[in-house]
Amino acid sequence: MKRMGMWLLLMTKRLMKKPSFVIILVLLPVILIMYRFIIRQDSGTLRACLYVPEGSDSFTWAVAEGLVKDDSTAVFYLAPTEEDLYSDVIAGRAEAGYVFPKDLNQRLLKQNWSGAIKMVVSDTSQFAAFVNEIVTVELFEQMSEDLLADYLVNRSGIEFNETELRAFIRENLSKQDERGDVIELHYRDFYTNEEIEAKEVLEENYLTKPIRGTVALFVMLAGFAGLVFWFQDNAEGRFKVMSYEKRPVINYGSLLLPTLLAGTVGLVCILIAGLSINVFAEIGLMLLYCIFVTGVCEMIRMIVPSVNAICAVIPIFAIASYLCCPIILDLKKTVPVVVYLRKILPPDYYLQAYNGTPAWALAASAGVVTLVAAAMELLGARRA
Repeated sequence: MKRMGMWLLLMTKRLMKKPSFVIILVLLPVILIMYRFIIRQDSGTLRACLYVPEGSDSFTWAVAEGLVKDDSTAVFYLAPTEEDLYSDVIAGRAEAGYVFPKDLNQRLLKQNWSGAIKMVVSDTSQFAAFVNEIVTVELFEQMSEDLLADYLVNRSGIEFNETELRAFIRENLSKQDERGDVIELHYRDFYTNEEIEAKEVLEENYLTKPIRGTVALFVMLAGFAGLVFWFQDNAEGRFKVMSYEKRPVINYGSLLLPTLLAGTVGLVCILIAGLSINVFAEIGLMLLYCIFVTGVCEMIRMIVPSVNAICAVIPIFAIASYLCCPIILDLKKTVPVVVYLRKILPPDYYLQAYNGTPAWALAASAGVVTLVAAAMELLGARRA
């Protein structure tokens, strides 16, 4: 045991003397600090763009102004031209854009619903449906008086004085507004059961989501770096001083150590970024993820024949993870095949565990991968 502890200490020192591995550890917090600085320059809020053409009726302007004034869950702003709206959506400055017609009120009263408002959204948008609900609510809040008055005056068969009727409707609608919404959205933290404002939830998901994905990606890269170092050490005969029975443990430890170091740095970055409320849950998920990555690296070690092949595999896994896993963008709606490609990419398992999949699923995956890797090593040892 003492000899194993000494070996662990020496391996840690050797890792920290390797410039490539130190760069991986240092690069992660540098990138996340830069990203955090960039998002602080913005309001950190979900944004949507509106375009109201000149000469639009008062109802159209009322809908637009109502959306602009209410910034509780999203920030709406007016674009000077329709081209500017398209540019903002394409550039990602707005999650979605809405082009209003000049005669919106008349079109809706005539039940000409189809295509009344043109929605502009990119294929990679994640919150467009949420923004769409906000616009729909505001639209029908502004329209409720006209709809009710139109029905009672023109369709009910009962004679009303339209001026008096509208005054009565307006008065009662204002009383209804004072009572509050029939349905209210309440967000509670899963661990503390404390209520969170909707705006904070959107900021967390919308702007800070890439931080966790980046951490997961770097932990995987650290595991692959450990795999490269294992091949180099094996070629230099460093493992021959250990007894044959201890080599499986040494092999596994050689891959687990750099992964744990990167996981520790990633965990510190997550905590400093303020993305975690329950520290123990974060530690548990990260530990399971490190075990999972190590198991995957163990399997690759016994399949891939040389360090050159490993170096060729690393960029493939990195690029595939970046494109297929929901690190920054979730492409499963536009490119459904990525759902199947994610099954072989480690970062997705960590992100799914954080986004709602039970932690035992990540634990089970880590256990299965570790057992398969152990079985492969046992079979390899028997053949040798």
